[in-house]
Amino acid sequence: MIKILCACASGSGSSLMMEMACKKALKSLGVADGEMQVQHCPLGEAKGQYKNYDALLVGKNFSESPDFVKIAQNGYPVLGVRNMLSPVEIAQAIKDAGLIQ
Repeated sequence: MIKILCACASGSGSSLMMEMACKKALKSLGVADGEMQVQHCPLGEAKGQYKNYDALLVGKNFSESPDFVKIAQNGYPVLGVRNMLSPVEIAQAIKDAGLIQ
């Protein structure tokens, strides 16, 4: 089971679309629906919940903010993507993080 939390500023618009793109990305990598858990939330909530997931998926600008840089420095995968709606870019970020071989 791979678990990914998608976060945006408000936790409703962009993160919901990111969640859908992330599911497509995982499917393209051969992960079945029953083997994935992808959810979305606001950035503030993600800072408290990220440890319940295998990775945190956010926009590139947020991944470079001090809070998320600190999370990444502690060894937790923070996947920052430029195009949050691109399953191809998200799949590459997932592979680059070593979450799926």
